[in-house]
Amino acid sequence: MALFDRFKRKTKKEAPPKKAQVLRAPVSDEKKPKKETEEKRESTVTLAGKGSAYANVLMKPHVSEKSATLADRGIYVFVVPKEANKIEIGKAVEATYGVHVASVRTLRMKGKATGFGRRSPGRRKDWKKALVELKEGESLTLVEGV
Repeated sequence: MALFDRFKRKTKKEAPPKKAQVLRAPVSDEKKPKKETEEKRESTVTLAGKGSAYANVLMKPHVSEKSATLADRGIYVFVVPKEANKIEIGKAVEATYGVHVASVRTLRMKGKATGFGRRSPGRRKDWKKALVELKEGESLTLVEGV
C-alpha cells in the first residue's frame, strides 16, 4: 500500500565519499550576485505573453458609464495588477494597441463590503484602476461593434 510506504524503514545506502574542501578565490566584479533592484527590473521586463512584453499588465478594460464618457475625451480606463506602475502601464498600452500615450493616472480601489444573506459579511478584492490619456487625435476600440 502506497500510504504506508513512507513509514517503512529504508535500508541505509552508502553515502557518497566526501569531497575535499576547495578554497575559493575572491569573487570578481563580473561574478558578483546581482543587487535586488536589478533583479526587480529584469522581472518586470520579462512579463511574457501574447507576443508583447507587457501582455500581463493590462488585465481588462473597465466598462462603466463614467469610463464611456471619458473615452469621448480620449481617456481610457483599464484594470491593472496592484504591482504595476505608470511606466509599465503606458508601455503596455502603446505595445498592445499601437497608440501614443500622453499620461497615465492610477487609483487604488477598495473592495466593496458585501453581504451573503445571514452568513458573515464578506468583502470583494481590492484592485487598481489606470486612466490612460492618449495623444490628440488617437482613439481605441475596446469593445468590438461599438
